[in-house]
Amino acid sequence: MSVSDKSNIDDIYPLIKLLADGQFRSGDELGAVLGITRAAVWKKIQKINESQLVCHAVRGKGYRLSVPIELLDESYLYELISSILSDHSIALDLHARVGSTNDVALARAGDGAPSAYVCIAEQQTAGRGRQGRAWVSPFAKNIYLSMLWRFPEGAASLEGLSLAVGVAVARALRHYGVMGVGLKWPNDVLVGEKKIAGILLEMTGDASGECAVVIGVGLNLDMPEKFAASISQPWTDVQKSAGKVERNIIAGILLAEIYKAVDEFQQSGFQYLRPHWEALDVFAGREVALLIGDKKIEGVAAGITQRGEFRLKKEGVMQVFSGGEVSVRPLR
Repeated sequence: MSVSDKSNIDDIYPLIKLLADGQFRSGDELGAVLGITRAAVWKKIQKINESQLVCHAVRGKGYRLSVPIELLDESYLYELISSILSDHSIALDLHARVGSTNDVALARAGDGAPSAYVCIAEQQTAGRGRQGRAWVSPFAKNIYLSMLWRFPEGAASLEGLSLAVGVAVARALRHYGVMGVGLKWPNDVLVGEKKIAGILLEMTGDASGECAVVIGVGLNLDMPEKFAASISQPWTDVQKSAGKVERNIIAGILLAEIYKAVDEFQQSGFQYLRPHWEALDVFAGREVALLIGDKKIEGVAAGITQRGEFRLKKEGVMQVFSGGEVSVRPLR
C-alpha cells in the first residue's frame, strides 16, 4: 500500500460514512456536515468512484452509494462486547484501510501494547494467510482483525493456540446462526467443506521467554463474486449460509469469543478445548493427504494430540505432525 492510497481512503472515509445508508444527500448538506464546499464534495465523490465503491449523482437529489454498506462502529462494538463479557480488556483500534491488520498489531506489540489490543479494518491492501498466500479483502464486505496477546512462558506455551482460536470462530458463527460449521487442521474454518474463515498466528519477542502473539482472523461475510477469481480454493461466506449479514453484530460476537477462548487457553492450556475442536473436525476418520513441501503422505485422519498436533494413521502406524508448512487435503 502506498502512502497516497492510505491518505485517499482516510480523506474520503468521513464522506463514505455519511453516504453508507444508500440514501440521497445533497452536495450542500454533505458540505455543511464536512465543513467543505460543494466543489470539494464533488472531488471527494470522484475519489469514491475510483475506489471499490460506486456513487451515483442525480440532479436535484444529490449523491448516494449504489449499494448501502454497513461500516464498523467502534462504540457499538464496545457495547456489544461488554454485553457478552462482564469483564474484558479489549482495546479496539479501528482503521478504514491498512496493509495488514497483523502488521499493525505486530508494530503495536513492539510499542508495548497490552494483551487484547485489537486492530480491525474495513479493508486490507496486503492481507495474508498461511504460507504467504494473499487474503482477499474488499472494502466493508468482510471482517479483518488481529488481536494481540502476551504469553510470559514463550513459544512452548502456544501449542494448540490456532486450534483454540478456530473453536472460537466456529462458536461465533454458530451463535449467529451459521449451520454446518467445521474445522480443518490447523487453522481453517469451513462451512460445507468450503472455507469461510482463516487464522494466521505470528509471534514476536523471546521464543523461550516472554513473547507476544498476533492472532489474525479473516472472515468472509458477503464476498463479491468479482473477487472470486482471486481465491484459489473453494470458499463461502455468511451471506450464503445464513442470509442477512450484520457486520457489527458478527464482529462483536467474534471478538468476544476469541477473547474468551484465548484467555481460557492461557489459563488452562489447550486440553480443555481439545474435545470441542475434535467435535468439529471435518476430516476425522477420513482418508487424507498431508502435503509437506513436495512430499505427500496419505493415510486416515485420527484427530489431534493434547498439544494440537495432527494424527495420521498409515498402514496401522500412527504418525504425528505439527503445523508450519503442513497442509491437509481430502482424498475423496
